[in-house]
Amino acid sequence: MLKFKFDATKEQKRQLFETAEAYTEAVNFVLSKNLSDKTTNVKKLHHAYYVTIRERFGLPAQLAVNVNRDAAAIYKTLWAQFKELKRRKPDSKATKKFWDKPPKRKSLIAKYTYNRTVSFKFANWNEIYVSISTLQGRLKWIRIYGWNKHYEYLRQGKIGDPILSYDRSSKTFFLLVPVTLEIQERRPKEIVGVDVGERHIMAVASTTGKKYLVNLPEEVKRRKQRYHNLRSELMSKGTRSAKRKLQKLSRREKRFTENVLHIVSKTLVESHPQARFVLEDLTQIRSNRVTYRGKDKEARRQAEQWPFASLQKKIEYKAALYYGVQAVYVDPSYTSQTCPVCGYVSKNNRPNHGERFVCQNCGYKEHADIVGAINIALRELSKTQEENLKGLLVSQPNAPGQTGRASSPSLGGRVADLLRRIEKYLDNSQEIWYKKFGR
Repeated sequence: MLKFKFDATKEQKRQLFETAEAYTEAVNFVLSKNLSDKTTNVKKLHHAYYVTIRERFGLPAQLAVNVNRDAAAIYKTLWAQFKELKRRKPDSKATKKFWDKPPKRKSLIAKYTYNRTVSFKFANWNEIYVSISTLQGRLKWIRIYGWNKHYEYLRQGKIGDPILSYDRSSKTFFLLVPVTLEIQERRPKEIVGVDVGERHIMAVASTTGKKYLVNLPEEVKRRKQRYHNLRSELMSKGTRSAKRKLQKLSRREKRFTENVLHIVSKTLVESHPQARFVLEDLTQIRSNRVTYRGKDKEARRQAEQWPFASLQKKIEYKAALYYGVQAVYVDPSYTSQTCPVCGYVSKNNRPNHGERFVCQNCGYKEHADIVGAINIALRELSKTQEENLKGLLVSQPNAPGQTGRASSPSLGGRVADLLRRIEKYLDNSQEIWYKKFGR
């Protein structure tokens, strides 16, 4: 998602504000009316509310269509949240009151359609103008500013449907543009397993033998603690000015967190050029993961405040953008309880859910998060090996009654040789991991 800032006049900002305000009010109108049906069918919403949206809010035709699409997407997300909440807490108060009030959008945004309600004009490499629809008509030749790389991506990529966003604190309009880039895929030089942790933000294990933990600097932890203390102080006051400062503090902390995650992910990707990163599938992580429950209250808070999914997405897109290698996701179940050497799985391998891993079968010792990263990388390696072997083995090539030409002796010899090499590889796999990661 590319972000550009509008260089608009006072009159142009007024028209953009009225359009974003009308669009947001129209979305909230449909969300409120749809509470009884809770439908996610765009066609049904279109037939029910399109004419009303056009007459009551004065939106252009395409923006009115996008309002119904937006409302349907919001209810689709709510249904997913409700089903997950009902699965975890079926008799809770939150589940029973989930549909008591209609959802409401507070931020002022408007979703546009590329080459219909918004288009771009490229003057120079860093000079781009926008033509955009409003309630009063079309605004043309509004210049937008952004990061130099974003100019390049906007020219090279396939442009999606932009979003007009208004920042109330700075009274500034931004245009968020999704772009799909065509990247030449490259063959990975190594496999890197990444285990996002609670005590350590990441544990990394590579097929080259590298293994290490990534810890946040103390300065970052102190700054997060300061934000936490300020937030607690402002929440205890409860005044209007305190609430305004709380919102400003929240945005500042979010920007700080995003910046830290960008630095961490970029450092990791550049440390392993042209590597395939294997990441955990973090679906339902908050409800399914056994979290750190130590006595240190601050350590527990630090463990729960980092957005792991956002960190993974940054690693994924940076690896593809910089080196043309797609990251993959694997099931993280039992990765910190499985011995990467002998394959023995037990909770006792990690006593008291601590940091040390000691295999109760073969005695292999390592940091528990490092073991998780090794097993994550191993799952991708085993999957790749299984896919490469498909179609190479022939079941009963010379069985009687089959039509067609029988397999040649040379093919049978190659298959037999392949089987011998696989057997030799499996026999030596234990020693390979001992040499790379130690006992």
